[in-house]
Amino acid sequence: MKVFGLGILIPLCAFSYLVSSGGSEVAIPANTLFFSSALALYLYPSISAIGYAKKARISIFKLNLLAGWTGIGWFLALYRALVLLVSNE
Repeated sequence: MKVFGLGILIPLCAFSYLVSSGGSEVAIPANTLFFSSALALYLYPSISAIGYAKKARISIFKLNLLAGWTGIGWFLALYRALVLLVSNE
């Protein structure tokens, strides 16, 4: 279920990026939507770990914040969040 959020955020981010090159009446809301969805997409592993124990949440957040920009770090944080989900059930 947590992967469902990615299915919404990725097309939303792509659509708002493509629309932002339009006129100024469209570009300002599209840019706002793009930056907010891009931030949510970047922090998605940390957001999906909200229901976990505090120590696990903090470690996922640190990994996401410090190494998430590399892409590999983001996938590692997402993997850790999803593995913890499976092990908690």
